[in-house]
Amino acid sequence: MTPSGDDLSHHDATRLWTWRITLWTLTLAVPAASLAAALHGSAQALSVLLGAALGALNFLALARAALRAVQQTGSSGRAAPLLATLRWPATALATAAILWYMPGRPEGLVAGVLIALLGLTATALQLKPTDDDPES
Repeated sequence: MTPSGDDLSHHDATRLWTWRITLWTLTLAVPAASLAAALHGSAQALSVLLGAALGALNFLALARAALRAVQQTGSSGRAAPLLATLRWPATALATAAILWYMPGRPEGLVAGVLIALLGLTATALQLKPTDDDPES
């Protein structure tokens, strides 16, 4: 099954955003975790990395939903409202599980989520809208 032109551009945009958010989050999280390990121990570094992973997954889901909403021309997505409704409780449960079972500290988790937010922001600043792209 071959996607149409609009689906292909949506797929390419989603893949580009996914790659860039992941790259920026890793670029920022690894030095932050190294610094946390040097200053506060390995448990704090683990909590920074897990917070960055949790934040990145949440922001990736948000980016996919936003791209789908912007590029959607018809009402073909019946599962989108259900997935959006389930994303927040799933994120809350993942946060509770990390804080309950992990030996790290909550401030490391918050630092990791903020690092993922910085990764999302850096991606948004780096990528131009497709309407203004001179190569298109």
